[in-house]
Amino acid sequence: MNIKFTVITVCYNASATIRETIASVLGQTYPELEYIVVDGKSTDGTVEVLESIGDARMTFISEKDTGIYNAMNKGLNMASGDYLIFLGADDTFFDQGVLERVAAKLTGHSDVVYGDVMLKTRRRLFNGAFTRWTWGHRNLCHQSIFYPKTIYGRYPYDERYRSVADWDYNLRLLADGTKFTYIAETICTYNDTDGLSSNTKDRSFLKERRQKVCQAVGILPYCWGILQRAKRKIMREKW
Repeated sequence: MNIKFTVITVCYNASATIRETIASVLGQTYPELEYIVVDGKSTDGTVEVLESIGDARMTFISEKDTGIYNAMNKGLNMASGDYLIFLGADDTFFDQGVLERVAAKLTGHSDVVYGDVMLKTRRRLFNGAFTRWTWGHRNLCHQSIFYPKTIYGRYPYDERYRSVADWDYNLRLLADGTKFTYIAETICTYNDTDGLSSNTKDRSFLKERRQKVCQAVGILPYCWGILQRAKRKIMREKW
């Protein structure tokens, strides 16, 4: 139970939602916690909200960045925890005991550990344990993943990718032999309506997706992924 967690939130003009996010982090029953907020020089009162939080576990910076993954890399450089997780400025931990339950299930400091998230609008869990076939067509929800310091201390996000550098990040780890371990815990309530990666096509990544997926999990899961994406497209058009 001596594991220290770092929680990072990157935000820009998030005054309408960030108080709830902060409360869900600082309200955790687990004591070994640092909270870092990286703000992109908000103009809507977000900075004033951050300044009003009188909790020594939370630090924040507010300065211009070149994109969300540039801000996330700033957070990585500031972190000191044994495990790190990103939480969006409109997401919340599922309940107050999340970090305590996760800490009880951690046995080492080398695996990437992930659980489930509750989709806020659809009210269902996403997505269970991934196999190499799952990786062929989708990424883990970022807000469900705990990265050990042995990982986040060595791997920055590739800022060439504007919306899915987190998918690239996980595929790089898989290709390098990193183990991803699933735990049956609901980590957060995730805002599934406004996600950057769900609403933006990252053309730089799409040009390289085949190579990256094949290097990480193989050609057959990549081909399976093509079929699954086509199926989803047909179903969307049908309805």
